[in-house]
Amino acid sequence: MFDWETKERAEYSRSSQVSFVKLTKRSYLTASGIAPKHTNESSFLEKADVVVNLAKLISEGPVAGIDIPGFKNYRPYPVQAVWQGDAFKIWLKQPLFINETIYNQAMNQASLSQSVDFEQLAEGTEIQTIVNGAVTPALVSALQQEVTEVGYQLIEPDSHRELYLDGLPLTNEKQVLLRLALDINVKQPSLAVYN
Repeated sequence: MFDWETKERAEYSRSSQVSFVKLTKRSYLTASGIAPKHTNESSFLEKADVVVNLAKLISEGPVAGIDIPGFKNYRPYPVQAVWQGDAFKIWLKQPLFINETIYNQAMNQASLSQSVDFEQLAEGTEIQTIVNGAVTPALVSALQQEVTEVGYQLIEPDSHRELYLDGLPLTNEKQVLLRLALDINVKQPSLAVYN
């Protein structure tokens, strides 16, 4: 079985030491909304749960009656969200062999309470570090300051990405991978991962 946590360890690093990743275009399940209480907001948690459940259904493949050419057993990827103020967009990465046809098959089987889309998206080049529990503005600000002090420039200073490696809802023990997108035209980092 393919497990992202063991096979893509550097991409999903649990180290507090900063590292850099460059992530190219992949398929994602997505959902968007507004959540003033961020990860404590019930509307955010409900949307995340719907996306996670659809990802689990797709990961069952033939067992769930979904015809997936080249299917390999895998552990679904963790849910993540790009935050810009109170606005969020949930992303949940899909393996390379999952395409829109397979997504449509799953959508026809699932009875979802929220809308979930299928998109091709690229994260680009990002700096990342691990934090425990909810990501606060102070944590984001500290990483932004570290980035700019060493000569990097952020693409969107008011935006950041959170990967919920241990799932939702968050507790102080659960780890979240915090990422900020970098403008590589200003300075090119040494990459831990190019995927």
